[in-house]
Amino acid sequence: MKRANSLRLQLLGWLLLPLGLLLLVNAFFSHRTAELTANRAYDSLLIASADTIADQVSLKGGKLSVDLPYVALQLLETDLQERVFYRVVAPDGSTLTGYDDLPMPPKKPRGVGADAQVHYSTQYRGETIYLVAIYKQVYGLETTDPVIILVAETGESRQALSREILIADLERQAVLILASALLVWFGLGWGLKPLMALRDNLLKRSPWDLSPLDPSPVQTEIQPLIAALNQHTARIEKLIEGRQRFIADASHQLRTPLSELRTQVEYTLRQNRAELSHETLRTLQGWIDGQTRLIGQLLMLARSEPEAMQGQPGAKADLAELAREAALEYIAAARRKTIDLSFDGPEQGVFMTGNTLLLHELVANLLDNAIRYTPAHGAITVRAMQDGTSAVLEVEDNGPGIAPAEREKVFERFYRAGQRDTQGSGLGLSIVRDICASHGARIALLDPLEGDQGLRVQICFKLVQTE
Repeated sequence: MKRANSLRLQLLGWLLLPLGLLLLVNAFFSHRTAELTANRAYDSLLIASADTIADQVSLKGGKLSVDLPYVALQLLETDLQERVFYRVVAPDGSTLTGYDDLPMPPKKPRGVGADAQVHYSTQYRGETIYLVAIYKQVYGLETTDPVIILVAETGESRQALSREILIADLERQAVLILASALLVWFGLGWGLKPLMALRDNLLKRSPWDLSPLDPSPVQTEIQPLIAALNQHTARIEKLIEGRQRFIADASHQLRTPLSELRTQVEYTLRQNRAELSHETLRTLQGWIDGQTRLIGQLLMLARSEPEAMQGQPGAKADLAELAREAALEYIAAARRKTIDLSFDGPEQGVFMTGNTLLLHELVANLLDNAIRYTPAHGAITVRAMQDGTSAVLEVEDNGPGIAPAEREKVFERFYRAGQRDTQGSGLGLSIVRDICASHGARIALLDPLEGDQGLRVQICFKLVQTE
């Protein structure tokens, strides 16, 4: 059996999973933002250092000179083991001061002026360096080419600042996610309180309390579940009521004849007469036959109730074949009363979905009732046919029939119309009704097609088309 998971943990997981994915996406963009911020900060320092050096480039005695100030490089000093490089390049390409092999910018600015500068990075002496190149026009020279001031540094400080910015940003996001998780955890606990109260209410109920639950205290999303539970409970209550009514009716039907038979047996024993004993034994034999039939019908009634049949799959059945076989089984009983029993319809080919055992019992009960009530030399016809989208079964007799006012009552358990059949149990048509209900069929008690006397029982099932 699969172990049930906690709803609170599931909801928390469904929240944290997308938040975790968003954290990864945001970490990617935060890393890029941190790098950009660090580069901008240190590029500004490179520019300030280069501008300081550029201010010290002058023309003395017709020659370029550079008085390198210490403060120009001091701007780039950090606590890290970072190296700073510089180079001042004359208009003719010679190095006035600094590192001769410091790489020149890969491209020149569009114009030369106070704002002419180029930012770039490259590999130098086995590591990555970040450079700025400033172009300065020195007046008084024979050429118009500018002096180029290069300032470079390694990336330790940039990377350290980028990491600090990224870690600080991720820490803030992690705190927000944890705070969200805690708020959701306690919020779910508060939101599930109505369900917990509903659980406590159910636990306090007695086993026989099947009253509906009040859905109003719970959230609207859970109210359909409460409505479904109430509907399911109502079906259970209806099933229990049906079982209790069935047991009460059955016990009454069995207890009364037993009391009468006991009284008759006691009377026979006191009389001690052979002919009375013989008569009592014949009565006992008839009673046993009747009770055997009654018990069989009670068991079939319990099995054929619609509530008991719910969820049971049906198989494809041939209604014509079932009706014809049942008619053949009752030919002997009909002949004993000199009743003409006939079958009208195809031998097979009228298909529907159902339980073949219950369908056979349905036809058998209709034929048993018809034979009981049809007088000698009467006629009974069993029909099976297709009518549009319906598979139709009919059992027609020319007996006394049933008055229109009683045609609904005869489907009640143990009801016998006019008490004409004192040997019957009054369960036959009740069983037929329940079997019809369990198969989604319609049953009707109609007048016969021919003659003024009799009864025609018509049952319409849903037809199954053959390929």
